[in-house]
Amino acid sequence: MEEWSDTIYVAGLPSDVTEDRLLKFFGQIGQIKPDKKSRDPNAKKVWIYKDKSTGKPKGDATVSYLDPNGAKAAVEWFNGNPFEGA
Repeated sequence: MEEWSDTIYVAGLPSDVTEDRLLKFFGQIGQIKPDKKSRDPNAKKVWIYKDKSTGKPKGDATVSYLDPNGAKAAVEWFNGNPFEGA
């Protein structure tokens, strides 16, 4: 995992990862930032990197927290631990 002020980069995710699963897992540690660019008022700032030719997740993502302390806590808490305990 890498850290920016309010955003974490996550690698090694399963190929079937979804935004909802990321929100549930990483939302345990803090509030995920709303995505102001989305037309969906409930959208959160989570980005799953996808293969351009297949559209399938590549195994990495970014998650942005409302509070930079949430991002820092997420790195401290989740770094080195398997996603969803698997």
